[in-house]
Amino acid sequence: MLLKPIMRLNVKQMNLDDQIDWSGLIKNSSTATFFQRKEWLKLWVKHFSVQGEAKIFGIFNEEELIGISPLEIKVEIKGNRINFLGVNPVLGKELVSDFGDFIIKTGREKEVWEAVLREIDNGTMGQWNNAKVELNFIREDSPSFKISQELGGKAEGIDIAPYIDLPKTWEDYLGGLERHDRHELRRKIRKIDEEGVKLIDYNGDSKDVEEFFRLMSMGSEQKRNFLSKEMRSFFSELIKTFYPGQLSLSFLENGAFKIAASLTFLFKDEVLLYNSGFDPQYSYLSPGLVLKAYLIRKSIEEGKKRFDFLRGGEKYKYDLGGKERKLYKVTF
Repeated sequence: MLLKPIMRLNVKQMNLDDQIDWSGLIKNSSTATFFQRKEWLKLWVKHFSVQGEAKIFGIFNEEELIGISPLEIKVEIKGNRINFLGVNPVLGKELVSDFGDFIIKTGREKEVWEAVLREIDNGTMGQWNNAKVELNFIREDSPSFKISQELGGKAEGIDIAPYIDLPKTWEDYLGGLERHDRHELRRKIRKIDEEGVKLIDYNGDSKDVEEFFRLMSMGSEQKRNFLSKEMRSFFSELIKTFYPGQLSLSFLENGAFKIAASLTFLFKDEVLLYNSGFDPQYSYLSPGLVLKAYLIRKSIEEGKKRFDFLRGGEKYKYDLGGKERKLYKVTF
C-alpha cells in the first residue's frame, strides 16, 4: 500500500498505563465502542495476556489527540497477523470482545486510518514488518467500514450483531414488532406477572455475582465450559470495574429464587446486552426472553437510543425486534 504523507499528523506510541485520558476522545468518536475503552483493554490484557505484542498508536494533530489505534500482532507459523487489541480468541477459543475498531474523532476518520496504515507500512517495526493486517468485527455502520475499503482493504462478513433503535414509548416498541411476536411477548409478560416474578437490580452484593454465574452456566454445556476459573475471575473484576454507572446486572426473582439474569453495559446512549442465563426448570415462564424485554422497556423509559444485542444471530434477538447488522473482517 502506498499513501501520501499527511505532514500535520504525528503518530506516537502509547500504552495502557500512561496518564492520557481516552474518555474525551471516545465521547466524540462515532467509531469507538465499549470494547475500545482503556479500562476494558486493561482488563483483557491483565486476565488473558497478549499472545504476541501490543502496540497502541496515538495520532495527534499538533497537540490534539484525534485518534487511538489499539493493535496486537499475533506471531504464527503461517505468518504474523495484526489485529485489533482485545478481539483475538482467549483461553484457546473464547471471544470476549464483540466489536473491533479505532477510536477516532468524528470527521477525522480517513486521516487517522491513513496515518495508522502508513505507520504499519513504514518498515521500522521489527516483527510487524510484512505482517498481514486482518482487522476483525468492524461494524457495517461504523465509518471505518467504508473508509478501510477505500484505502484498499478487502471486507469479508464474519458475524452479525442485531440491534434495536429504540422508540419513544414501550407501546411504540410493541407496535413495531411482527404481529405474532407482539402477541407472544404480551402473553409471556402477562403470565410471568401473574406468577409474581419481579425485576431486581444488582446492588453490589457478591452473592449476586455467584448467582449470575450459576444461572449463566445452567443454560448450556457451552456456557458451562465458557465459565472457566479464568473467565469467572475476568467477569468478577469486570463487574467491580464498571459497576455502577457503566454496567448493570439484572435478575428476575420468583419469591426467594433468582430465575434469570442479564449483564448489560451502558455506553453513551446505548444499552449493550453482554451475557445472560436462566434456570431451565422455569422454562415454562420464558424468563430469559421476558427479562430481556423488561430491559428493553427500562431502556426506553430511561431515554436510551439503542438496545444492542451484540454478536450472534440467536432467534430471540429477532423475536424482540432486532435488525440485522453485519460485522466484517477487513484485510490488507
